[in-house]
Amino acid sequence: RKSFYAALGRNTARLHRLVESLLVFSRMETGKKPWRLEPMDAGALAADVASEFQKEVEGRGVHIDLEVDRKGDLRLRADAEALTHALWNLLDNAVKYSPEPRPVHVSVSRHPRGIEISIRDEGLGIPPRERLDIFRKFVRGQKASELGIQGTGPGLAMVSHIVEAHGGAVELESEEGKGSTFRLVLPALA
Repeated sequence: RKSFYAALGRNTARLHRLVESLLVFSRMETGKKPWRLEPMDAGALAADVASEFQKEVEGRGVHIDLEVDRKGDLRLRADAEALTHALWNLLDNAVKYSPEPRPVHVSVSRHPRGIEISIRDEGLGIPPRERLDIFRKFVRGQKASELGIQGTGPGLAMVSHIVEAHGGAVELESEEGKGSTFRLVLPALA
């Protein structure tokens, strides 16, 4: 019974996050959600999100590896709630599209255009023909559908929208069968 209750709790929390994400994304798109851009440390934010996500996936063969480069200033001006949604979506995708064991690598460092937060998995990878389309709402990769991987498809559209609203860009590197790296490049705090 305990394991069923635990599974029920996890799925309820996941459904709650999905509905909340869809509502937040809808408000973002229509301009009804004001952006609360505040100075913050990108490394600390990524560490908090990675830690919370690790708790969420405990016991599922997932290990989040975090590396924060402390050589430079990692401060940026961001909406913590929105950026948390973006990072959570990328972590969730990294786990969904990776075989077990599922190592996910998160790194935060300086970038020539500001600050880079990267999420790298060792999963399915994304074919070149799908790399632009997956950033559109409700679009999922063909392999995800073939393998029956659950999802609704607004996650990467929301990630892209959030990052662009921060004046940044999403970069993608991927190789089929070897994994993907999603890099959020955001302006550093002047």
